[in-house]
Amino acid sequence: MDRETLVQLLATAGKAGHACRQALAADAYFEIWPELVETLPLIRTYQRRARLTRRKNVQPLGFDEAVTQLEACELQHLILGIVRSAEPAYHFQLFLPPDASRVVACLGVSCNQWRADLQNILRKWQWVEG
Repeated sequence: MDRETLVQLLATAGKAGHACRQALAADAYFEIWPELVETLPLIRTYQRRARLTRRKNVQPLGFDEAVTQLEACELQHLILGIVRSAEPAYHFQLFLPPDASRVVACLGVSCNQWRADLQNILRKWQWVEG
């Protein structure tokens, strides 16, 4: 999939999709994997991740909306993609049908929060100074 096609597909992907489009327009890295992934385990995984982000007070973009869209999509398989923006530092997770004709769901998570959490874990285990 090329960048322009992905930008067009994200036009209806909500707030996270809008931010992801902006990242792509600013030349963010992206990749779409052609391998099929079962939808039901993805839903369970992202339900748990949504609860974890709320518990940790992480401010994701469209996480709950994406989980709701995954639950409602009625597809047995999806393909996944990512977009990584540098500024602001965000990781966007994309969920598409097997034919990649639309974006089923899109969510974004701040990499700055993730990096801060990782640094805290490493400090706790004394793997880094600080």
